[in-house]
Amino acid sequence: MNKESADQSFEKFISTRTRNVKSLREVVVESLREAIVRGQIKSGEHLKERDLSEKLGISTTPIKEAFRILGNEGLVVTIPRKGTYVSEYVDTNIEEVLQLRAVVEGLCAKFAAAKANDQQVDRLKAQLALMEELFEKKDIDALVEENTRFHALIREIANNSMVTNLLNNISSFETAFRKRALTNKDEMKDGYLEHKEILQAIIERDPERAEELMKRHINRTLTNVLKK
Repeated sequence: MNKESADQSFEKFISTRTRNVKSLREVVVESLREAIVRGQIKSGEHLKERDLSEKLGISTTPIKEAFRILGNEGLVVTIPRKGTYVSEYVDTNIEEVLQLRAVVEGLCAKFAAAKANDQQVDRLKAQLALMEELFEKKDIDALVEENTRFHALIREIANNSMVTNLLNNISSFETAFRKRALTNKDEMKDGYLEHKEILQAIIERDPERAEELMKRHINRTLTNVLKK
């Protein structure tokens, strides 16, 4: 994608998000985070406050606040008297966060397999059936949403507040990365089949296998997407 096309894509992405988020700071944070994680804005790219201000039609104040938050997340770096840039280590930061997610989500799957009742298993089955429908239709946006809900159901069944809180802290990375992953046709298919295996381990009440499958699923996705 050339720079002009990337800019147009990003502007369209930003304008779509502004209709759904209340805070201007949240608009900028979520939009920039997702664009960086999805690779729409590249490592080392200069993020100019005035350019973003003009594109969004807002003051530079919420943009400065967004840069501070993204800096704390390791996605951007601000160099005095030079400006703010996408971190050169952005893929490393994403990889480390998602490796943490793999471990914690693995525990969620383990706990869910040990605790799930028949009604909860039925909910997971229904959720996976819906995801299969969306997979067949290639409805990526809806699939991302329902994919997130599938994982949320597993966390709910796991019923461990500390684990849930840890995952909530990285949910923004998770959602953005999932959107990046599911734009790939092979990833859509592989991810769906892996979800079926995870569900089967929960149905069979096999905690160790559920944990291993979940960790393998997330780490496989991470490797495949980042290395492309």
